Amino acid sequence: MCKEKKIIEVSIDKGTPNNYQYKFHGEADEYPGMEAGDVVIVCQEQPHKRFKRKGADLLIEKNITLVEALTGVDFILNHLDGTKIRVKNNPGEVIKPEDLKTLPNKGLPFHKKSFEFGNMFIIFKITFPVKLNQPQIKSLNNALGKEEVDDDEMQGETVFLSAFDKS
Repeated sequence: MCKEKKIIEVSIDKGTPNNYQYKFHGEADEYPGMEAGDVVIVCQEQPHKRFKRKGADLLIEKNITLVEALTGVDFILNHLDGTKIRVKNNPGEVIKPEDLKTLPNKGLPFHKKSFEFGNMFIIFKITFPVKLNQPQIKSLNNALGKEEVDDDEMQGETVFLSAFDKS
């Protein structure tokens, strides 16, 4: 009986789906009087800290400020392959909380079709300021066209909102 080691090189295609199997027929151990078995390599997708995958599509969450949501986003996104993508929205377009936007053809390549790509989806999470000062309130009211309330027209008891307390 002769022991022999063999190195099998596996080239994993871009966009290979989770649990995809690469089979190498007749490459397993051989025994006298028996046919050699197959070596099966199973690709296991590792979770990424930023990107979520569904087929060839990718999803990321992007935190932006309220100012960015109202005036526009302009940021660099580092893709999985190291390329940088500049992401902007159309001028004047307001991004609302949980808005889902698409970057067409910026996902992963389709398996066995390396020149066709899925989409990248960005879900926007908006960080609101905790508090505004008087000059900020006045500027926002002027910029957004809020009409001033005449205190003389407001009748009744004045009550201020407070944070919800579970107890």
